[in-house]
Formats: sequence, C-alpha cells, structure tokens
Amino acid sequence: MQTMRLQAFKPACVGRQPRLVVANSAVAQPVTIPYKAVDGSDKGTQQLALKVAEDTAKGLVHRYTVLVQQNARQGTASTLTRSEVRGGGKKPYSQKGTGNARRGSSVSPLFPGGGVSFGPKPKDWTISMNKKERRLAMATALQSAAPDMIVIDSLEGQLEDKKTKSMVSLLERVGVDVMERKVLLITKSERPNATLAGRNIAKLAMNTSSTIKVLDVLNADRIVIEAEALEHIQSSFGGPKADEQ
Repeated sequence: MQTMRLQAFKPACVGRQPRLVVANSAVAQPVTIPYKAVDGSDKGTQQLALKVAEDTAKGLVHRYTVLVQQNARQGTASTLTRSEVRGGGKKPYSQKGTGNARRGSSVSPLFPGGGVSFGPKPKDWTISMNKKERRLAMATALQSAAPDMIVIDSLEGQLEDKKTKSMVSLLERVGVDVMERKVLLITKSERPNATLAGRNIAKLAMNTSSTIKVLDVLNADRIVIEAEALEHIQSSFGGPKADEQ
C-alpha cells in the first residue's frame, strides 16, 4: 500500500517544481476504521472524514513532501577555493628545465591539496508553503491512509515493563505485524512507556496527534492510532467528529 500511496501523490511533471495552485477543498466521504481494545477484542468502528484537496491533491501533497525533505537539508557543505587554501605563495619549481608543465602555485585546483573549482559552499535550501496548504496536504495524506488504519484504546498506563516484546505483542493482538510491515503509531500525547518499548523496533515510527510527520504517514503500511488521537485529528483538520457505529 505504501508504494501505491506515494505514487498517487507524485505529479506528472517530475524534475521541476509543480505550478503553484490553490487547491479546492471539500470534506471527504467517511471511511470506516476498525476499533479495537488493547487486548485485541473488537469495539466496533469509527469514521474518518477530513477536509481534503479535491482536484490538486497530487501536486499539493507532493509539494509538501518536497518542502519537508528540502527544509531538512543543512546546507553546510563547504570546500576551499584556491584563494582560501593556505600556502601557494612560492613557485613550486623552476619555470624551465624540469620537463614538467609550467606551475605558478601549489594551490591550483590541478594539484592534490589545492583549491576546488566550483565546489559547494554553505547554502540555505529552505522553501516555504502557506499554512492552509500544509494543513490541507496533511489532511489529504491522512485521509488517503484511512483504509490502512486501526483505532485502539489509549495506551496510557499500558506497557509498564517498557519491553520491546510487549510492544510487538500488543500490536500483534490488534492485527499488526510490526516485524514484517512498516507501522506508524499515533498517540494523543507523549507515552513514555510506549516510546521506550518501541524505540528499538526498526519498522515502527511513533508520532503524536499534534506532531504528525507526512513522510511517516506516506511510508507506513499500517497506521495504529489511539481513539483520542483520531478525535483530535478530526477536530484539527476540519472533518466531523468520529462516531462509533
């Protein structure tokens, strides 16, 4: 599912920046999500219906993904030009009689240890995107991932032993194999026990409902979300509140 989801938001104009268009938005059709207790028992279903982009969804989500990745670049790569390399004041060897090419400086880019021609210099790679577009892009990505979501009860007070095997077991009980598939766990707020229990699982990413990362959403095969976190997402991204069925 992750490959299909990533390709769905990739615009046709690969290799150039998509044209900036303000997206039309509308509340998506509700998607039913299974709701389970921490022990794996069924508790019914909940729904997700966010305010998403309509006709420009592909370009919008792609531009937001590019923004996140590009703004993460440090831009600190730097090399020395020939004027910045120390030394080079003395002519390396005589002009004539050596059989070598004529050299005036040892810091020439043609010498080992010399300056670098057209090398990288510190650069600010930051690009911008307005807040409404970012929110709409995130909502669109979350809504597209709804078929791969599972809602669970709060993890508050769970995983007291803080062990990795306890986290793996908990996810298996709700129908997710975190050792085989990439999983995103979204909680309402920080859950220290869950963080300690899941930090050594390579295919598990953990976000809170107020700090969801679009790359984690697009990259996940399955998304496990607390009921409180789902309710927070519903209210934050313009959709109706979740109703149990």
